[in-house]
Amino acid sequence: MLTYNQRKGHRPMNKQELAVAVANECELLKKDAELAVAAVFDQIARALEEGDTVKISGFGVFAVKTRQARNGTVPGTSQKIEIPETKTVGFKPSKSLKEAVN
Repeated sequence: MLTYNQRKGHRPMNKQELAVAVANECELLKKDAELAVAAVFDQIARALEEGDTVKISGFGVFAVKTRQARNGTVPGTSQKIEIPETKTVGFKPSKSLKEAVN
């Protein structure tokens, strides 16, 4: 399999490609790696659903952030609307990840 940098177009790595990379790196069966990757994502999602923060040393921090309610305008009609408060997931990369990317 081609690495991310070797693929044409530099499209994002998907979940299946990540599982294959993990299988190769850890000498696992592809099926086992797929289960492991899915389990990691499920646990991160579950923790965030419960309002917890997930800190992965050397990688970064996943946290739920609240966007305050605000006023907005409907494009085309200029109608004023109120946009309700929403929650979203934020990610802050670690210093070492930032340095690796740059």
